[in-house]
Amino acid sequence: MQIEPKNLYGVTDAGTPPIQAKRDGARGLMRCTLRDATRSDHQQIDQALSRLKLADPGGYGVFLSIHLTALSSLSTLWRPEDQADFAGLLCCLSDDLRELGCAHNVPEMTQATKSQSLRPWGVGYVIRGSRLGAAMLRQRVPAACPTSFLDFMPILTWPDFLKQLDREHLLMKPPAKTQTIRGAKQAFAAFAAAVTRAGLHNE
Repeated sequence: MQIEPKNLYGVTDAGTPPIQAKRDGARGLMRCTLRDATRSDHQQIDQALSRLKLADPGGYGVFLSIHLTALSSLSTLWRPEDQADFAGLLCCLSDDLRELGCAHNVPEMTQATKSQSLRPWGVGYVIRGSRLGAAMLRQRVPAACPTSFLDFMPILTWPDFLKQLDREHLLMKPPAKTQTIRGAKQAFAAFAAAVTRAGLHNE
């Protein structure tokens, strides 16, 4: 899982006009807040997943199972805008596991609904951010193994999601920002539970 490479963060140029500088100063602030607030959660998951040998079909299968379990457990917190992409990820995970001989049923999805809670933004941040390392991870998977999950191209790109998050952040008050952070932490907790279920914490 790789979230928020440093090169995604811009710095406002000294010569930027005041109005534009104000807008640029707000750009990326919420994702920086999310990154900092979940740093330890992120490290915990990375350390656990780093134990898996993706070159081994068994280890790769555990990796896919962890992602399927986590994503499906968070399905009621998907934004409607994320529904198609995340449902597509689950289908790819299920297909890859089936080809590996590690069948894992995908639960029936509950249609996400618009609510006042900002937690779905935090969930979307974690799930979409975890895709940033997919191309690198794919290089570690044997050519004979199915890789539709790692190859999946979302309809909503990461940069476009960040633009949406920037716009939402401008409307957020402190309680809403707290909800968004809680959503991100809830998403990492779902991955941690899936890791524990896979037995990695007990090794």
